[in-house]
Amino acid sequence: MEDADLTTMAETSGEVDATPEMIGSKIRMLRRSLSLSLQALSDRAGISIGLLSQIERGISAPSLKNLVSLSSVLGIRTSWFFEDGQGGEEGERDLIVRRESRRTITMASGTNMSKELLSPSRDGPLQMFILRLEPGGSTGEEPYSHSAEVGGYVVSGRLNLWLNGRSFVLRDGDSFSIPPNCLRKYANADASQAVELVWSIAYPDRM
Repeated sequence: MEDADLTTMAETSGEVDATPEMIGSKIRMLRRSLSLSLQALSDRAGISIGLLSQIERGISAPSLKNLVSLSSVLGIRTSWFFEDGQGGEEGERDLIVRRESRRTITMASGTNMSKELLSPSRDGPLQMFILRLEPGGSTGEEPYSHSAEVGGYVVSGRLNLWLNGRSFVLRDGDSFSIPPNCLRKYANADASQAVELVWSIAYPDRM
């Protein structure tokens, strides 16, 4: 993307920092929050893995076409990359996320799932979310795995959880952990109400 393009979009959304480094950091955070590898995001967005890696590291600035494609795959508006979204006092933004300043990530179509980012840092090794699964929401029929460690706490509702072929039903007040590379899938176990969880992910450096 040309510098002029970045400036134009920044002015439209009121963003104060639209540098390639900041945009790349946001892309990486979103990708990891969705448990997508670089290769998986590259394939879905139609961007070469080499270019995507450079974009995430702030070495290359993405074109508007690439940002639109990435936005579609990651479930956010293109302007999200140019929004501050943290709010709060100047001296607390790196440490505190106020309730009204949480950033929402809408998951892929058909999952009936959304995440609110609780972590102040967009790109740290530990990310925390409130995950909400509407009735009928799930990660799909096929289990998946990744190299991050995951922990969760059921705030309300009931959750069906499958770990390496074992099935569990979790209710409000229950908590769980998922080891790295464990095959997992999960779904809302209640047809009439959403399930809400506090979800944490500890990423290895290589993700």
